Amino acid sequence: MNHEEVNHSNFFTEMAEYQISAKEFFSTMLLDSLERNFGLTKVLISFFDTRGKFLSWTNKEGGVVDSDDHPYRKFQANDVVRHMIYNDAIRDRLTYFNVEPRLYRSSDIINPVDYDHSAYVRFIEEIFHAHYSVTLAFGMNAYIQVSFFKTREEGDFTEDEMDALKKIYVYVANSYKNFKKYEQARIVSNIQSEIIASGEKAYLVTDDFMHVMSYNDLAEEYLKDILGSAVSEQLSTTKPCSWLPFLLGSDEEGADEKHVQVRVIRDYLFKIYSYDQTYSNKIIDRYHWITISKKEEGKPDNTRAREVLTPAEYRVAEFLYKGLTYRAIAAELVVSYHTVKKHVQNIYTKCGVNSRYELCKWLENRENSLCK
Repeated sequence: MNHEEVNHSNFFTEMAEYQISAKEFFSTMLLDSLERNFGLTKVLISFFDTRGKFLSWTNKEGGVVDSDDHPYRKFQANDVVRHMIYNDAIRDRLTYFNVEPRLYRSSDIINPVDYDHSAYVRFIEEIFHAHYSVTLAFGMNAYIQVSFFKTREEGDFTEDEMDALKKIYVYVANSYKNFKKYEQARIVSNIQSEIIASGEKAYLVTDDFMHVMSYNDLAEEYLKDILGSAVSEQLSTTKPCSWLPFLLGSDEEGADEKHVQVRVIRDYLFKIYSYDQTYSNKIIDRYHWITISKKEEGKPDNTRAREVLTPAEYRVAEFLYKGLTYRAIAAELVVSYHTVKKHVQNIYTKCGVNSRYELCKWLENRENSLCK
């Protein structure tokens, strides 16, 4: 095995270990590994939101979050390389499942006649003391990019160097994909625990890009009743689901982590909650958990209407009615998650209900409110 093969092998091994243990995949650890194995020292990781807005960047010295005096703030509108990366990603619906190399050499994008005097070159010369760049695009709508720089004296990136970077891309992309699988499995597990604790029977969990991450048999049964048997083919973690945009609604009406959207479709009530995973680089990955109830289910047992909730229980009941999650209720009342869970168990027992939906109907149908 020659020296180059050893470097690639070491890098691949490091990435395989890193994808399991990392809390944030694109970090200074990745930069250290690139330097250690390939001698790549002039590297920058930039982070954007899914609509292309700049959030932060990270180099060997650490991360710098966007601010009024951030050097990229004024340049972003003129960053022709980033604009091409973003537009290509939107066109191709780039996600973290992509492992096909996506490399952008600045000298391929900017007209050779204009290159030396372009705004892009002036910027990277001023900030990074570089004249040429190659950028690798990763993640949802290319919201992560890794840029490599060379000076004018070093010359532009050669075809051999581009081939080497393509191999690096494949290593990083596969490791990032696996990292996201581990991370999403953990997030879905946390959400499922929340759903189970709430007493809901039918659910599905999605990301913000219309992928169904998890669902149970009862939810599938309800969805088939509404959309037909073909719905089963769309319950996939790798392909966007065509009917989810209608269900989730627009960003303007979207739920935050505390509140809930409600949709009534035929004889079913959908409640849509949001779960945000926030990173130090300011990227926010949003997930949704959706519960489904049949409208004819959960007729309240008003024979128990004389059971009186304590003031604390009634406050919890009010928050449940407004659609807050258990954790959001705990934060509002400054109590523990387990205290909220205990209150909910007492509320369900006293009201003779088995789910949040049944409790909402019970509260709506009571002739005399417990608290004006």
